[in-house]
Amino acid sequence: MLIVPMLDQGGLERVCAETAQLLKKEYDVHLVVFNTTGMIYDVSGVDVIDLNMGAVEGRIGKAVNVFRRVQRVGKLKKQLGIHLSYSFGPTANLVNVLSKRKDITWAGIRGYGALSSKGSMKLICSLADRVISCTRIMEQEIARCFRVKGIATLYNPCDLEGIEQLACQTVSETFQTFLKRPGKTIVSMGRAHDVKGFWHLIKSFYLVKKQVSELKLMIIGDGDYSAYEELAGALGIGDAVLFTGILQNPFSLLAKADLYALTSQSEGFPNALIEAMACGIPCISVNCKTGPAEILQENYTVCADQHKVYHADYGILMPIFQGEKNLEADSFSVEEEIFAQEMEKILTDDVLYLHYREMAVKRAKAFGTEGYFKNLVKMIEEEW
Repeated sequence: MLIVPMLDQGGLERVCAETAQLLKKEYDVHLVVFNTTGMIYDVSGVDVIDLNMGAVEGRIGKAVNVFRRVQRVGKLKKQLGIHLSYSFGPTANLVNVLSKRKDITWAGIRGYGALSSKGSMKLICSLADRVISCTRIMEQEIARCFRVKGIATLYNPCDLEGIEQLACQTVSETFQTFLKRPGKTIVSMGRAHDVKGFWHLIKSFYLVKKQVSELKLMIIGDGDYSAYEELAGALGIGDAVLFTGILQNPFSLLAKADLYALTSQSEGFPNALIEAMACGIPCISVNCKTGPAEILQENYTVCADQHKVYHADYGILMPIFQGEKNLEADSFSVEEEIFAQEMEKILTDDVLYLHYREMAVKRAKAFGTEGYFKNLVKMIEEEW
């Protein structure tokens, strides 16, 4: 049994759907989803069970909802004779460990931010038979901070062949018109959530555009971007920034960009970074916890200083951003200025650009689905 809150968008949701598709070749797979509204990921051929128990408001409502989910999932585990239950994300992990019957429970910790919920993490780690992290750094920190019965790292898979096919599809006329405008294109992907730090990206883009006038920015993802649209307008670059909304196929747009930029405050394992590299795009990323350093540097331990610039093996690692969210158009942080300088450097230095484009494609191959599947099956067989 795989357990996930939703399948609407996002990294853990994509990994869960991909895991279901891979495992159905060898096992009887049941995919439990709290609510399938807005589902965009392909789970065809998999037994999908929609609990119709989406998120609710209020502390009491949330507690009752957890109880109802636990009761329902526990019954399903018994009825279906589940041997192993693997959950993705904090809310699914809680339901998984509390609904344990005779099954082996795996709790997937997909984002570094989950570690800050000490009470929930302590409970999940104490009850789960194995905690599955998506980065080595996170595995080490979980083992140091919490008592666990077992722990392992399983890097997220990337469907390289699928991305290659989707990248060749045509894009809508609206997007084509934007892309045909003169200049190179910077791109980023993610929900309209503060953790993605998109105001840093927009401000850094503005600073680069002052030096490289013909330049465009695309931000792909779902949510309310109105505050960022206002910031771009206040900076006088509104016509140079495109907010695409959520896309079933973002790869056809990604493949037409020139540079991928990640400005997150924290990550688990940034799938979008790998996906961009698979499209042959050089990458620049803040050295946040966790994931970017392990992706962009072979020996990630040499990039431990989060306040330095590293021209790493497979991309450029940048200092983490300091301070609170700031949407003022006349205020720029030191880190935003440094980020802009490095973006300008890679966009204008042909030798550097071609080097990181070549290395991006090479690195993406290390995160293909075949290796992920082999490691996952090996871990499952260890439990029998």
